[in-house]
Amino acid sequence: MEQSETSLKHQITIDGNWIMTVVMGLAFVTCGTFLVWTIRNLLLDRVDHPVSLYYAIGSVSYFSLAYLFPAKSLKVAFLLLGTNMVVRSALYYLHASTTVQHSAWAACSIARQIAYILILLAIAQWFRSVVRWVSPSNPGVSDS
Repeated sequence: MEQSETSLKHQITIDGNWIMTVVMGLAFVTCGTFLVWTIRNLLLDRVDHPVSLYYAIGSVSYFSLAYLFPAKSLKVAFLLLGTNMVVRSALYYLHASTTVQHSAWAACSIARQIAYILILLAIAQWFRSVVRWVSPSNPGVSDS
């Protein structure tokens, strides 16, 4: 009986930097919040937001991040986010009709949701490679 209870007890071990783990945890929570917020806005039909200088800076930042990350899923995610901002800015400054803008912004909202899901999956994959469960009796052996 005691042996089955001790075999169920495991400890979490993080193979890496604690600061990076905390930052990735915060990034996961932030990206998850953005995903929920984007889904909520799409369901409530609040996809129209005023375009500002933020879109120009944001698109350049997202394209730069797409260039920096080696993982293809992150490249696609950041390219989707950057393209989203470029399309929204272009439609606003080209004075497209409100119906066209609304339809394009709804499509951009779906693209943004896909990008957030890709980023969340990449962060979860990173956590899977860094965080592992170990038995207290054999700390050097993983449970996988």
